[in-house]
Amino acid sequence: MLDAPWEHVVRTLAGAPFDQKAFAALAPDASAAPAVFRALTERQLIVPDGTDEAAALRASFADRPESSGQDPAGVSAGSWPVTRYGLPQRLTSAAAAGRGPGEPVRVLLIGGCVTQFTEEPLHALGQDLGLDVRTEHMWPGPSAELVRAIARSRPDVTVYQPGVQPFLTGLFDGAHTLGDEERARTLGLMKNALTVAVRALAEALDGSLGLVHNFGPPALSPFGRFDFAEEFGLRRVVAELNAHVDHCVRRYANLMVVDEERLVARHGAPALFDDLVFPFGHHGGSVDPLDERPHQLPALGRALAGEYLACLRAHRAAGRIKLVVTDLDGTLWPGIAADDGFGWLDSDATSRWMHVGLHQALSVLKSRGVLLATSSKGDAHATLGVWEKAGSRLLLSPDDFVLHRITWEAKSAAIADICARLGFAPEQVLFLDDNPVERAEVAAALPGLHVADGPVHGFRELLLSHPALEGGRRTREAARRTETTRAMLRREELAADVDRDAFLRSLDVEVRVARAGEEHLDRVAELFNRTNQFTTTAWRTTPEELRSVLAEPDARLYTARVSDRFADYGMTGACLVRGGEVAAFALSCRVIGLDVAVPFLVAAVRDGSDADPARLAGLGGRIAVTDRNTPARELFLNAGFTADGGEGRYVLTDPGRLPELSALPLKVVLGTAAGPGAP
Repeated sequence: MLDAPWEHVVRTLAGAPFDQKAFAALAPDASAAPAVFRALTERQLIVPDGTDEAAALRASFADRPESSGQDPAGVSAGSWPVTRYGLPQRLTSAAAAGRGPGEPVRVLLIGGCVTQFTEEPLHALGQDLGLDVRTEHMWPGPSAELVRAIARSRPDVTVYQPGVQPFLTGLFDGAHTLGDEERARTLGLMKNALTVAVRALAEALDGSLGLVHNFGPPALSPFGRFDFAEEFGLRRVVAELNAHVDHCVRRYANLMVVDEERLVARHGAPALFDDLVFPFGHHGGSVDPLDERPHQLPALGRALAGEYLACLRAHRAAGRIKLVVTDLDGTLWPGIAADDGFGWLDSDATSRWMHVGLHQALSVLKSRGVLLATSSKGDAHATLGVWEKAGSRLLLSPDDFVLHRITWEAKSAAIADICARLGFAPEQVLFLDDNPVERAEVAAALPGLHVADGPVHGFRELLLSHPALEGGRRTREAARRTETTRAMLRREELAADVDRDAFLRSLDVEVRVARAGEEHLDRVAELFNRTNQFTTTAWRTTPEELRSVLAEPDARLYTARVSDRFADYGMTGACLVRGGEVAAFALSCRVIGLDVAVPFLVAAVRDGSDADPARLAGLGGRIAVTDRNTPARELFLNAGFTADGGEGRYVLTDPGRLPELSALPLKVVLGTAAGPGAP
């Protein structure tokens, strides 16, 4: 939908050939004309001269469920819903002029009218995130229809909302007319149907992201305040359905749950759903009883659209924040710790619980693998001394943070130093501070750094809900990241002014190299996706893609587990040898300083030689230069490869130049599998 001033342009040019220059000459806003022209062209509202638009339109609808002749129940196609809910995307001059072309994201929405409610907010929220979201909607149908729709549209994200009529009407609307035994039987049938639907979705997606709705509980129960007295009351029915959705989804790494139940807990059922006015099983957006139009209150559409895009960002690890730097006095606790101490913990005031809640949120992030550091004005000895003596189980301790910069220097300088020591770009860091002046100073000095705005009491919600602070499914490796990073920093302190080889020998470094098993693909994908410094090609992948690659006869995937006398760093390296080339190599920044890259690479490539090093002659490698992977650029040269022309290609012309592992100042252990202990 275009703003009214553009009507003249559309009416003048409709049906006649024209070019972008002619379009701009008639535009009411010259600065917006290129973006509007591009938007209309991308949506095929402006098409090349000579296009058979009618044929193209017929083709686009040919494979939709409405054209199949029957719906899942065997009723004629004329019974399929044709109503379109929500409003079309509105393209304003200001929006067009202010935004360049975004990253295209295709979203296939499979569900009832609720999923249609999300289309307009998906476009608007996507623009705010730099995404050009295109949506397509289809009503739930047989698995074959689902497969064809996904194959046709090739979506980046597929949303599946289990059909309201088959899943909810019998369970919700008819609950009070059925006995417990009949309700239990119906619930069992619905669980079986969910199992089949989720399996079909996962198989059709072939590794792309799928989002499966669970069920938001209605605000009311047909059993009223005696819902508890029913063996299969509505509360239990919703709980068992949602537990079953979790069970079905968790087995697929490319599927996530859209948690309607959590949205209800956060926003309230009356604000989102319509069962205060409509039947329980209608399960639509909140309504105004005096307005006959469907979906006139957009809260549900906005909430779900936000969840869809948040799931996409979390799944892709897009814009991942790896470090939170927090101020102390006034932020992590009230007052000045060095002067006031921790007596505030003995009160029952709102501020006490607010700060305890912030500590808990940071502890949650630490368990996810996000690192914590402090940057605060003050005396380090006095502040850390009183903090350590506090010893409360409700608070984080100084040891929960990898670095402390408690000085009188500018906080931007302190944070820049922290980033340099940990190898993070400002874009990977979030800063918390109660003082708006400090926030402004840091934001001005470190462009790209994420700075939390607003009052301290809003920080907890930000930390626990922002998708950039969610790193996927929890692993032991992530939970131990603070410990292993602190070990890395201790190593660096010891390494100063010490002979390198002697230093490495003193650390008792051990590298265990083995071929990856099926159970390690999640962690290997995480390594390839998260690593930005020691990566040869910055390859991003999924466990499903890795599984397909490993089925190739000439592909081998290796892992490296690294330990020293300070810590066991876990599975911190991955190497893919494929088609006579080291196709991808990634090593966690926490073990770069242990010089394990070359031993890992050598052990991996030699494993494929069948004890005949000559067979390695001609093995290739490639460095795809990025703005962050400087540490990896000499990997192949250090391992004995030679440059093979330009474009970052290397070749192993003489396998005898590979370093002898026994001569290196660390221990390399070869195995046939990564081992059950690998995270």
